[in-house]
Amino acid sequence: MTPNNNFISNIHFGWYVISNPINEALLAAAIHIHWMFFIPAIIFLAVLGAILLSVTLFIYGFLVTLFSVSHSAMHFSADVQSMKHVMAYSIEIIDLFLVATVFYIIALGFFELFIAKAPLPGWLKITDLDDLKEKLLGLVVIALAVLFLGEALTWTSGTDIAAYGLGTAGTIIAIALYF
Repeated sequence: MTPNNNFISNIHFGWYVISNPINEALLAAAIHIHWMFFIPAIIFLAVLGAILLSVTLFIYGFLVTLFSVSHSAMHFSADVQSMKHVMAYSIEIIDLFLVATVFYIIALGFFELFIAKAPLPGWLKITDLDDLKEKLLGLVVIALAVLFLGEALTWTSGTDIAAYGLGTAGTIIAIALYF
């Protein structure tokens, strides 16, 4: 009994080289089904990773907030320098929460774009990767501005802040030109 050569007619080098249209359609369907389930699974790993980063940063920010409040209460000082340091530290904590929010939005965006509908807030509409990049870059601009504000409050090195400010402004301008 000879094997059915119509079904396995042109198999070469590990993948199918098919001249039979029925075999070609079957292979195309198998590859499509494989990628249809494989890609969302890989994207889901990215979603889980971004959520894990977000939750970790939110928890860390909360713990740093508790430490900062308790430290400020135990070492209270009413002088202006101490007040600037507390404000700068508080702004850096807010910056940490903003970065955590960026990771959360990325996770929601990936989920929305590649897996299924996500429970997005009303202000967050993501229909394609450009929408996600726009939201991300907007939050990066805010985070840079907040970071600069924190540095400006405690800067003691004279006019070197101008170079730091110009670097931050240059980055923000580059992002704005990208839009």
